[in-house]
Amino acid sequence: MTPMIDVVFLLLIFFISASANQIREFLLPTELATGSIESTETVPQEKPLGEVWLKLKRQGNQTIVELNEREYAQFDQLKQTLTELASLAPEIPVILDIEENVSLGEMIRVYDTSLAAGFYSIHFATDANKVTPKKKPITSPN
Repeated sequence: MTPMIDVVFLLLIFFISASANQIREFLLPTELATGSIESTETVPQEKPLGEVWLKLKRQGNQTIVELNEREYAQFDQLKQTLTELASLAPEIPVILDIEENVSLGEMIRVYDTSLAAGFYSIHFATDANKVTPKKKPITSPN
């Protein structure tokens, strides 16, 4: 019985020490929509009123943020506009639509700007065709 208790304590100490230096995963708290692997057909949906869509794209050496068909190259202007929107309705969800060539630092900067403006929920737009793996046909080894 004593060796079993020693093994349990050693395992407990191992898992505690192994998890002590882990990076917390709630730094960017957002919920991604779950998808179905079986359905690859996408139906275009209308954007309901009450959503703030921020599209991030690269033009040359600069990240441009598009909000309601208006482009913002300066983050100060974007922050001012987001602060005004959040003061009216902070419960409106902000959806970040990020192109592939936008750097992670710029995405986090826009995310933090949206949080600092006062919005409660910030989400990421995803492309179901890129997320869903293509099904390979099953072939016989012969």
